[in-house]
Amino acid sequence: MTGHDAVVQLAALDYAVDATEQQFFETNVQDLRNVLEAAEAAGVGRTVVCSSIAALGLSAENPPHYLPVDREHPAAPVDAYSLSKQVGEVIAQGFAWRGTMEVRCLRPGLVMQSGIAYDVAVKAAASDGAAPPPVAIDPSWRVLPEAIGGSRAFVSPVDAGRCFRAALEAEGRSFDIYHVTAADTFSPLATLEIVGREYHAAPEIRHAALFDADPRASIYNFSRTCEMLNWEPRERWSDLLGRVIAEAKV
Repeated sequence: MTGHDAVVQLAALDYAVDATEQQFFETNVQDLRNVLEAAEAAGVGRTVVCSSIAALGLSAENPPHYLPVDREHPAAPVDAYSLSKQVGEVIAQGFAWRGTMEVRCLRPGLVMQSGIAYDVAVKAAASDGAAPPPVAIDPSWRVLPEAIGGSRAFVSPVDAGRCFRAALEAEGRSFDIYHVTAADTFSPLATLEIVGREYHAAPEIRHAALFDADPRASIYNFSRTCEMLNWEPRERWSDLLGRVIAEAKV
């Protein structure tokens, strides 16, 4: 790392990986600390850490308190992966508090790679009672090895990459956490309907105009990301899925 201006920390065990709780913590927590420690020792001025919206631990047992969910929303993760992401954010903040390095944590939704998008569309249609997507086949497509998230939140790979670049370049606070999702969800249903069904809750709506203007708006508030990092999502679900189907090989 010596001689470099910044580090982007992305290496981790993903939620879908079949790993023990110990493995999640050894990789996602200890290895993150190793990266931050090495960056600090090398005099790196800025590190961007890949966290996850999973750090909030939203579930039917821990539904959102209010919508949209912002940076200040209480977090209550219980599974090893989500806990590892929350602990990683605390460690990152500790390094920033030392005063030698800026650390920014990004919380992406499901990064909707082209290989999983069609499978996600099929599963969302079946789960949410909508018509399936047009029939298409591509040998490179994969099955998402996990249940689709209750929030139906996602972000395109290009938008996610742009946000990491923006986090590297923007001036601002020594530490902060930013939500990174598309403006809409991958469900055909209205977001408030999805939330009521998936989380068995009717959270306080703090920005009613958002869901009036876009009934399928993301439950995650990414306005801070737009303001502080000069970023905004460009690709909606229809754009991404339409492109994937159009590029299908069969």
